[in-house]
Amino acid sequence: MKQEHTLVLIIGLLILAYVLDAIVQPLGVKLTTPYHYLDPKIISSYAFTTTSIVIKSVALFILPLWLFSFFSFKKFTKGVFLLVLSGLMQLYSLQDVVTGTNLVPVEWAISLTLAGVILLIPTILYIVAGGAEKVHKTLLDEPEYEDDPGTPQKDFWKKD
Repeated sequence: MKQEHTLVLIIGLLILAYVLDAIVQPLGVKLTTPYHYLDPKIISSYAFTTTSIVIKSVALFILPLWLFSFFSFKKFTKGVFLLVLSGLMQLYSLQDVVTGTNLVPVEWAISLTLAGVILLIPTILYIVAGGAEKVHKTLLDEPEYEDDPGTPQKDFWKKD
């Protein structure tokens, strides 16, 4: 998929979530943590809100992966960045819901939490791929000799 199409998809998902939020009343449930919204009773009671939260979470999940496609970081570095981003997203939404500051609506806080949890999947994949790439490179690379590069190197295992 072209990068422009991905941007249109992200914007379209956010607009759709905004429209759903405009139709539905704000979430009136007092939550201990954003993770308590995942209770099946609450999810089934607030179907449109859940749909809006999932749509926002998908958009927030795709956004950092799309942004990383513009940079040529190593896979391990992308994994570490995603791990930090996932942690910050979850911690911010946890702080927002627990303290009741409501700097962002509860729906957005839950969306941040869900997107942060889902971002752990590519995080693990990037870290494992980066580690495997590093191990592969160290196992297959020729050792560098400190001698003059103009002189031919003797093969240690070859008999003279």
